[in-house]
Amino acid sequence: MQWICFGDSVKGALKAFSTFPHIMNLSDDLSIGDLSDLQDQKKRAFSICPWKDDPEFADEAGTYIGTYFQDALPALKQVENAVIWYGETPFEQCGMLRAAHDLFARGVPFSLVHVDRLKGEELPPKEDHAAVGAFTNNLFCQMIFRYLPQGILRKRICWHQKQVYQERHATEIIFRGVGECGPEELAAFYHKKRKVLDCEAKLLYSRWERLVAENAPLRVLENGKVVSASEDYYDAAILSNTSERETSAAMVIGRTLGEYAVNDYLIFERIRKLAACGKLEIVINGRNYRETTVKRLDNS
Repeated sequence: MQWICFGDSVKGALKAFSTFPHIMNLSDDLSIGDLSDLQDQKKRAFSICPWKDDPEFADEAGTYIGTYFQDALPALKQVENAVIWYGETPFEQCGMLRAAHDLFARGVPFSLVHVDRLKGEELPPKEDHAAVGAFTNNLFCQMIFRYLPQGILRKRICWHQKQVYQERHATEIIFRGVGECGPEELAAFYHKKRKVLDCEAKLLYSRWERLVAENAPLRVLENGKVVSASEDYYDAAILSNTSERETSAAMVIGRTLGEYAVNDYLIFERIRKLAACGKLEIVINGRNYRETTVKRLDNS
């Protein structure tokens, strides 16, 4: 059994959730760029390693890209049974479609864990096997808690946690990606894991085939489905999030990511292109977006 996920932060979250040893990270963001040859390192370099031109990390880029092609891609071809973790981001949705496509083509069975939303009542109480303590403003109660055996104290805290979760039964928590979840949320989603039947796997296969045939510059989420899009898809949001006064590019990117769960370096690349066509001005041209400032021009 192999777990398949998309992105370093997602893999980290899954490792924190479980000691399951076989977690494969397919780090190529297939929502970005040319899909005509997924083995082409030059064409896929930005989508695998969007920070490759950032001077702070550039020295690591070559190794990172090489590891993906030397280890991750060949490993995908060896999977015999898989669980695919994905959420509500273009990156994870496209990754799921591609993985499902490749597995179905080889007749490999797989299951899906879809991270989207949970009701509070679905979340289990937190479990912590370390030493616990309780604090209160009541000095008498504090003295009692201080000397209670750990076993009794754990039961009291567990009861309190269950009460808190029951009170949240009407609350719905929305997650955009697997990496946003903590161990308790991941456990709740894992309980919803479902095996994909051949008829659905064939549909997923066809959806990816269509996206590859269209080969648009971007793939985005609209009404919960992945669709092809032009390279300027996020430009309106970028412009609306840019002030006419000088502001940090990091601020513009942060506001845009609040609307769209996409790669920050993709938005920075679009900022540079909007500046090149006269819709934005780069006031300070820094080495990366943290050192860059921009402003929106009146004619935009």
